[in-house]
Amino acid sequence: MDSTLIITVGGRYRCTRTNWLGSGQWSDAAKIYAPIAGRAWLAVDGRRAELRVGQFYLIPPHHRLEFGAEPAMEVDWLHFVPESPVVDARLAALGAVQPFPGAVAARWRSVVRRCAEFFAAPTPALTFRMQAMVSELVGLALEQAPVVAADPRLLAALRYMEDHLTRPVSLAELAASARLSAGHFHRLFRAQFHTTPFLYLLRRRMAMAHRRLAEGSATVKEVAVACGYDDPYYFSRVFRQTYHCSPREVRAGTARPSP
Repeated sequence: MDSTLIITVGGRYRCTRTNWLGSGQWSDAAKIYAPIAGRAWLAVDGRRAELRVGQFYLIPPHHRLEFGAEPAMEVDWLHFVPESPVVDARLAALGAVQPFPGAVAARWRSVVRRCAEFFAAPTPALTFRMQAMVSELVGLALEQAPVVAADPRLLAALRYMEDHLTRPVSLAELAASARLSAGHFHRLFRAQFHTTPFLYLLRRRMAMAHRRLAEGSATVKEVAVACGYDDPYYFSRVFRQTYHCSPREVRAGTARPSP
């Protein structure tokens, strides 16, 4: 199983009742929150948890989220994408906000407070420390998560997706790679991985695009084509919907995404 975790966006943010999650907003991102001031709550599919200063929380991917601030909360945060869809599915199966013991928060507090620095000017040392933090938190969360036995037919389709990230892929192609009908493949994929094949493929492409843009060497158009998008304007629109900032902002290092 691939244990790679791609950290995509993050920083420090002041969340209020009006500038954060809307009521019932769907989120495909896996997230880590470390509140540093204020009070708030977060509900995953209606399961509400209080977010307290000094604690660390993992918010599972592929769920409907609601938020309330009392009246505001300042938080260090990041989003990450597991390379393995099996790990992604197990995190989604948690189904609720996962708090971590105080000792865990104390061990990593000095690292999570450097989230903004990590995304603005990462160094090798900080990158390793940030990845180590996320890896430990995910490992602790997976100890509480149900075991997901991956269907080998779906794994074949996932390999096909990875081999064809740079061009459009149809549902019929993916179903054929799994040796299933299109309808049956779609139902199985959604049941196993808590998302649709299209949304999974889109998220993989957006994660790849974010990494290439952050490197700063390729233009937005070049990254769009490399990720399977012929139209850079459509690519930019999808990117903004995913990360709440533009490709140009990520490339220039001026992005200010929200949790």
